[in-house]
Formats: sequence, structure tokens, C-alpha cells
Amino acid sequence: MKVCLLAPEFLPNQGGVGSYCVELARQLASRVDLTVVTLVRRKGAETFDREAMEAYFDHRLRVQTLSEAHDSFLYNAGFQWALLRRLPELFRSESFDVVHSQHAHMPDLLSGQFLDGPPTVRTIHTTIRGQKEAIHLASRLGGALEPSERWQIALDPLLRAAEWMTLRRRDHYITVSEWMRGELVRGGFPPERLGVVYNGVDQERFHPGASGPGTIPRKNGGPVVLFSGRPTRVKGAAVLAEAIPRVLREVPRAEFAFTGAGGSEILELMGKGFAPSEKLHFLGYVPYDQLPAVYASADVAVAPTFYDNFPIRIVELLSSGVPVVASEVGGIPEVVIPDRSGILVPPGSAELLAEGIIRLLRDEGLRRRLSEGGRALVLERFSWRHAADQTVAVYRAAAGS
Repeated sequence: MKVCLLAPEFLPNQGGVGSYCVELARQLASRVDLTVVTLVRRKGAETFDREAMEAYFDHRLRVQTLSEAHDSFLYNAGFQWALLRRLPELFRSESFDVVHSQHAHMPDLLSGQFLDGPPTVRTIHTTIRGQKEAIHLASRLGGALEPSERWQIALDPLLRAAEWMTLRRRDHYITVSEWMRGELVRGGFPPERLGVVYNGVDQERFHPGASGPGTIPRKNGGPVVLFSGRPTRVKGAAVLAEAIPRVLREVPRAEFAFTGAGGSEILELMGKGFAPSEKLHFLGYVPYDQLPAVYASADVAVAPTFYDNFPIRIVELLSSGVPVVASEVGGIPEVVIPDRSGILVPPGSAELLAEGIIRLLRDEGLRRRLSEGGRALVLERFSWRHAADQTVAVYRAAAGS
């Protein structure tokens, strides 16, 4: 099959959609004739253009770059416009059997309305409505409002209208959790066009023994709790900031590590009364090839989010043997299973989040049992090879419908 993968996030893969597109493309390259349509991005002195991205995949797939990303939100409008202008020529020259798009980035918002192209398969990573509700819920507790979140609130009516335009009943859909599939069925989507394909993980890269550059330094030799992601309202940064002093009162040797930008936001959330900065490690942006060492060197991970479908970072953490304390929202309970891989807490409760962290830090036996259980769960259910096989099956259904 000839497949066109629209990847608004690709390399360098920092977010969940980027990880999804990169890892899925790595597997699809041996199963289909794959062309990835994406943007040029720059990270420091490194430029991720067509040549660099094709070399990254050992030239096993083709890459077409149509525009360049300079921000975290508005770049997608430029990508949509570039797709409208450039896809007709690409469709004629390549004769794709299927186009695979990503929601809620909606890269084919314009081209899907005005071009008569191949059948579309759309992966539902999140929805505009769900994101907005989570932002409003989290905003009651404060926290850093990221530029992309401010844009989303300001443009909500337009985004909701655009989402309605792209969620076409004639397309085929992949949801990455049973929870999201249920939400869409209740919203009127035909169940026969909704398939569940869980996000996977590279189980050989993310494993309990991973080491090397990126290993979290321990200032005081205490256990490390990791928050991986941007410290935004929706991700529960304010809840974690409130929980940290509670944890340190009960487990004074504990330390907390953060990946990504946002160290100043975390300190601001904790207020002037929080003094022991030696308890905090701000690792900054961590290259993807160093994440296995970061994850494997943590003792506990937290995901106090207000909304998430099926976060890849949680699967990677469990594959690394790290038990997770996470919010009981969205599709998270399908991977964070109490007494097997982690602890679930209500979203927004700093007290219960702290209790879950303290319980794991104090009970080494429980940590070990959940570490082994989480790794076994990942080996049993979540691999990119399996995800790619299921995705190709969806492609064939769409091409034959």
C-alpha cells in the first residue's frame, strides 16, 4: 500500500503526537510504501529538514516538508495552507491508497474540504472540547498557562467549528483508548468505523536498566520523583507544586526531577515560602535518545493531569520499570492499573497525590512489585510493532470501503 502520513509533529519529537508519528513511521516503513508529510523544525544548531529526517530513518521512507514551524501553535495554520496548495500535485504523482491524519491538530482541515483525495484514516489523540474543559477545570487551581493554551481558549469557537468539519462520518478512525472510543460512540460516530489501537513503546530502548547521558543526578542520595512534561495547568503542575511540600514533610530525603522547560513556573507555583531548592532537579529539554536513562533513573513518576487520552510517556515510564501515580482520567486507567502498575488518584487533589507518592516512597516492596508488574503489562500489551500491524489493518479497511 502507498500511505501518506500527515505529521504536524515529527522530528524532533518532543510531544505525544510527535512520538506517535515517529515510532509508528519507524514500524510502518517495513509494511507499507510510506511518505511522511511534515514541517522543517530547528532545535539549537540542528535543522530537521527532509534530508536529515530521511537519514534518521535510514532512508526507509520518504519525507516531504511543506513549511517550517517557528512556534507551538500557529505553525499548524501554515501547514494546513501548505497542504491545500501542495497536496494535489503529491496526490497525482504518488497515487496514495490512504491518507493518515492526526486529530486534534487537524492538518487536513483545508485540504480535506476542497480536495478529492484518497480515503482518510484519522487518529484521535484528543478533542478540542476535552482540552477546553480540562483547561477551565485546571485554571481554578492556578498554574502556568502555556501560549498554545491561551490561543486555544481565545480561538475556541473557530476550533470547535473546524473540529466538526474534520470529523467526517465517511472517514475511518483510530482511537488510542477504549475510553475515547466510548466518547465518540456516545457522540454519534459509527462504531464500525472506530478502531482502538493502543499507543506502543520501544520496549528495548525503554527498559529498567537503561543508563547513560540523562541519568538524573541525586543531590542528597534520596529517592527521585519524576514529572515528565510541560508544567501547564492541564498537566497538573499546580497540583504537584502543592503536593511537593507535603511529601517532603513525610519523606525529607525525597527529591523531584522535571523534564522540559518550566523550572521558573514550578518555583513560582510553590511560592516564596518554599526554600529547599536542592530538592528540585530541572533537567530542561531532554533529547529523545536520552529519555530512557532519565526514566530508568527515577523511583516514582507522577502524571497529575486533568485530561489525557492515553499518554505515551506513561507507557514509556512503565516499560522503564517506574511505577506511576496518575490521575484517574481519560484512558489512563487502561494502563495505570492499581496493584499492578501504579496508583490512581482523583484529578486536582494535591492531598491524595501526595499520599500516593508517600506510600510508594515508604514501601520499597510495593515499588518493586509495581515496577515488575508495569513492565510485564507493557511487554504483554503495548508495542509499536503490534500498533503498526493493527494500523495497517485499518488502512486496508479504509482503502476497501
